[in-house]
Amino acid sequence: MINFIAIENAANGASIALLQEINDEQTIKYAAHHEEGKNAEQVLPMIDELLRQANLSKKDLHGIVFSQGPGGFTGLRVACGLAQGLALGLNLPIIPVSSLEASAVLSQSLIEDGFLVVALDARMQEVYLAVYQITNGSLVETPVLAPTLMQAQDVIPWIQQQLPVWCLLYRKVIKTVSIGVTGNAVQAYPDAFILPSTQWVAGTTTWANADTLVQIGYAKFKKGFQAAVEDLAPLYLRDKVAFTTEERESGMGGNPKIALPVQDEVTQQLAELANTLMLKDYWIRPLKISDLPAVMAIEEKAHLTPWTEGMFMAAFMHIHYHSWALVNADNDVLAYAVQLFDPDVVNLMTIAVVPCLQGQGLGTLLLTWLECYIASQPKPPYQQLLEVRVSNTSALALYQRFGYEQIGIRKRYYDTADGGKEDALVLQKQIKPSVKDMV
Repeated sequence: MINFIAIENAANGASIALLQEINDEQTIKYAAHHEEGKNAEQVLPMIDELLRQANLSKKDLHGIVFSQGPGGFTGLRVACGLAQGLALGLNLPIIPVSSLEASAVLSQSLIEDGFLVVALDARMQEVYLAVYQITNGSLVETPVLAPTLMQAQDVIPWIQQQLPVWCLLYRKVIKTVSIGVTGNAVQAYPDAFILPSTQWVAGTTTWANADTLVQIGYAKFKKGFQAAVEDLAPLYLRDKVAFTTEERESGMGGNPKIALPVQDEVTQQLAELANTLMLKDYWIRPLKISDLPAVMAIEEKAHLTPWTEGMFMAAFMHIHYHSWALVNADNDVLAYAVQLFDPDVVNLMTIAVVPCLQGQGLGTLLLTWLECYIASQPKPPYQQLLEVRVSNTSALALYQRFGYEQIGIRKRYYDTADGGKEDALVLQKQIKPSVKDMV
């Protein structure tokens, strides 16, 4: 038998849940207290009562889950302190769970594929905000947007601005992507959460309780995750709730306003790229096996020594290859590229534009994406290497404009039309990564 306890004290009330697993079957006992201002004194008695109902003592527990936040300042401190105390005193693993992730789990079935916006009421017309990716109806744990604090009125417009960038990075189609919106802030600030189109879907408007937390935490534990007790701290997002005396005397009134998140250089470049693509009715998506007939037709015309279909198939099967297509509104492939991510460098293996559209900027758009994709990765490599024929002046001009520098030459590397050989210039560029782990 496995016994896990969860403490949720980030919202206005407090709740406790006890998960018991016997022969892979789970049961959950739950208790809640909703008298505001008395959460701290009720948590331990509720734990004792749940354990009593299950004929257990604290020594029978196998793990502690708690809501790390964001949420109410005092409640988070109480939950974290109690969880740490129990974990240390009983030598138990401890698993923190974000309030935002827990609320996301409540609505993960809202959409099949797309993004889930979670907004929890932070009072003062502000919300705790995070965005998660939903793939095949399941929540991806790593957030697209890490927990942040934002004014309620700014959420929907800001998400609309970021959506094209996220669609590029997470391989979604901007015209058809689904966006779910969930969390109790939707109910608290209805005028700020008017959904702009049918692509947006409203989910549950409740704050996740301990019964949800304990399931999430136990699932994390079974995957091998647990936190170091001494390193745990509540997740606070608001660092200023009032102006100083000096600020008030200078004319500042009301509450301090939360600024929108600052976009780093990579995110700005991605936003510009996405806007340009949308204006031209283009998009960039992963290359598919079904694209191969169109790709082979372009490859035969664009390259004297083209890749074979087998080479493309091998790239599809290899996890370190990333293949991309620039497509029009009809999903026709206009340009494509294949990257190989080695431990120390990204190799641009092939890139081509349909011949009748060469010179119209498609290569620039695709190369911009390839570099942004590298820059957005959470770890190196952050440099791209490629070879180009010495006679390919148009390609050389493009790479030089992007800042690629020659680091070598490969003698007689390419075949020529007359049966001879031609040198290849080896070019490389160091790419500045995003200042964040992920956009």
